[in-house]
Amino acid sequence: MKIERIELHQLNGKVAAPYKSSMQWKTHRGTVAVRVVADDGTYGWGETGGDASAIAGIAASLIGKNPAHFGSIWQSIINPRYQSGGYGGLASKTASAIDIALHDLVGKARGVPAYELLGGKVRDRVCTYATGLFYTETDINDPAWADLLDEAQGYAEAGFIGMKMKIGGFTFAEDVDRVGALRRTVGDNIRIMVDANEAYDPMTAISMARRIADFDVTWFEEPTSSQALEDNLLITSQSPVPTAGGESASTRRDVAHLLGRRIFDIIQPEVVNVGGISELKLCADMSEAFNVRFLPHFFNTHISLAAILHTLATISQAPPAHPKEPFVNEPVTEFDQTSHPVREALTDPFFQQSNGYIDVPESPGLGIEVNEDALDHFRQGEVIVVE
Repeated sequence: MKIERIELHQLNGKVAAPYKSSMQWKTHRGTVAVRVVADDGTYGWGETGGDASAIAGIAASLIGKNPAHFGSIWQSIINPRYQSGGYGGLASKTASAIDIALHDLVGKARGVPAYELLGGKVRDRVCTYATGLFYTETDINDPAWADLLDEAQGYAEAGFIGMKMKIGGFTFAEDVDRVGALRRTVGDNIRIMVDANEAYDPMTAISMARRIADFDVTWFEEPTSSQALEDNLLITSQSPVPTAGGESASTRRDVAHLLGRRIFDIIQPEVVNVGGISELKLCADMSEAFNVRFLPHFFNTHISLAAILHTLATISQAPPAHPKEPFVNEPVTEFDQTSHPVREALTDPFFQQSNGYIDVPESPGLGIEVNEDALDHFRQGEVIVVE
């Protein structure tokens, strides 16, 4: 079996209503969906961010290769771009999309779920938490945070055992008040995480951590610039709330820097950035060796969510103590709940959680199919085909 064709679909859609992190408003959401087709007609789907035409330029070198050779294909994308950190960005995103698609393709070809290609699963379901609770246009004029608290109550009633909110977009005092209001609304038995999207300088981040610690916050995500390792190390050393980061890390090399220096208490690689399923699994094993919690980031479509579920189905309980407890020694994945029209239409099945867990797919490959009508509806420009 050989790779015969690679298709790239640049997808984009307008959200139902704008929402904001500390840095920017979200009015549209999209992805680059990548289909890798073998010479026998078997195909697999992957995804990443960025520009489809640029990704196609790298993907062209993969035609004719054996799709089951995950490692050699990954190396052929990354290694020629190693010098001067060129493995990051475009190369890592390309490797991510291709590697996810290859696991889907080869799983289908062999009639097995993708987790079998990683050595087999050790759990049938994966714990998840809700990501939402962004800033909204209503929030700006509502000091009672009614939209925020209604949304949070909805997640609690839906069975989520944790949820993540945005901070860094209002004043320091307002954001402290929002975290406190959220804790009072959901009670003491639901985990709360906060994400600043790199909003603060180190001293402000440390002050914020000290103020919100009383609200039993599980982690403080991206408190300052992800590129400022020394600043993040300082925050981690002084924060009473565990720190988290790494969603923009490219390959094992970036993750090794974060783990080796213990920049964060919790490491959060994103499967569409770090290098795909192969690299996500490797980073999980590295994190276990360094005794750092591994809780991957997710903010894309259910193509990559499926990739995360298959990966987390296989990783060790770390540390291997009993009883098993999510957020402590059992893996947890993010489950983005914000408006994303492409995600909402693109895949079947559309994953749902039940009492805080998502079942690991059992169908061959990733266990999802892509809706061709959704591709046509959300595609920007023509399909890019590499043969």
